[in-house]
Amino acid sequence: MDEEGLEDAAILLMSLGEEEAAEVFKHLAPKEVQRLGETIAKLKSVPRERVESVIGRFEEESADTSTLVADTDEYVKAVLRKALGEDKANLLIDRILQGSDITGIESLKWMDPVSVGELLRNEHPQIVAAILVHLDFDQASSVLKTFTERHRNEVMIRIATLDGIQPTALKDLNEVMSKVLAGGDRTRKASMGGVKTAAEIINMMGSAAETSILDYVREADSDLAQKIMDNMFVFDD
Repeated sequence: MDEEGLEDAAILLMSLGEEEAAEVFKHLAPKEVQRLGETIAKLKSVPRERVESVIGRFEEESADTSTLVADTDEYVKAVLRKALGEDKANLLIDRILQGSDITGIESLKWMDPVSVGELLRNEHPQIVAAILVHLDFDQASSVLKTFTERHRNEVMIRIATLDGIQPTALKDLNEVMSKVLAGGDRTRKASMGGVKTAAEIINMMGSAAETSILDYVREADSDLAQKIMDNMFVFDD
C-alpha cells in the first residue's frame, strides 16, 4: 500500500471510532497495524473535504462488493499453482492458508526479536527451527541474531533439512511451548522449512553471520551448504 493509500485507510479508521477501528485492527497483520498506527499518529488534522472523499469512495466500493467465488481457499490454490507451478505454490499456499491452524504462532509475530529469542533460547534446535520457519524471514533472521553462534548454526542446519511439519508435530510443539504454537488438524504436512527457507533467512543476516553459518553447515554437510548457496539471491528465477 502506498503512502496515499495508508492515509486513506487511516482516515477511514479514525472516522469509524475507537471500538470499530479496534475490530478492524484485529484482522490485520502486525506490520500492517504498525504502519497504520504510525500514519494515524502523523495525521494531526485532515481537511473535511478529504474525509468526505475517503468515506464516499469507501461507500461506493462497498456497495459494489459481492461474493465472487464460492470457495476462496480453493480459488487461491488454483490461481497460485497455475501462476507459480506446484512446488512454489504449495509453499506460499501453506503460508497464506495455515493461519487458522496455527493461530498461536501469531503471538510470536507481535513480539520483538529479543523477546522471541529469550523464549526459544533453551529449546532444542529442532523445535526452534520448526517455529522460526513460520515467522517472516526478516523476523526469523533477527531472532537468530540473538542466539550464540553455535546455537544459531545448529538451528540453521535444521531449517535447511526440515522436510515439512506434520499436524501432530505442530500439536506437540503447542504443548512444549505452553500454547504459544497452536497445532492444526490438517491431513497433510505443511511445506515449511527446507533449503530455500534457510537461504532466505541467511540472506538477511549480514555477511559475518552468513559466512559463519555457511562454514558450519559446510563442515557438517558440504552438499547441503552448496544447495543453500545455490538458492541465495536467486528467488526471482
